[in-house]
Amino acid sequence: MIDIEFNIQVDEAQASEDRILDDYELALMIDHTKAQITRQVQTALGSLVCAEHHQPPRVIISGAYSLETEQLEISYHVDTCCKPFLMEAVRALNQG
Repeated sequence: MIDIEFNIQVDEAQASEDRILDDYELALMIDHTKAQITRQVQTALGSLVCAEHHQPPRVIISGAYSLETEQLEISYHVDTCCKPFLMEAVRALNQG
């Protein structure tokens, strides 16, 4: 099974008083986003294993939600056992 790790931070710098989401809604939005990303990554990479080393990829999702701009920026980092498998995993993730 693929290992998916999340590291999403909330940037509270210059948060406005009339922000769109309160703390509860923000937590729900982040949880929902994590669930969607997990489904997408599982669909794209769930059955993928290295043909040579028989290891699945590991995906680390990092991100920051800005209370100032009300936007979530995320990035994906894929760890694999070897470079050829990394290329295969990235290709599958981009197509999925």
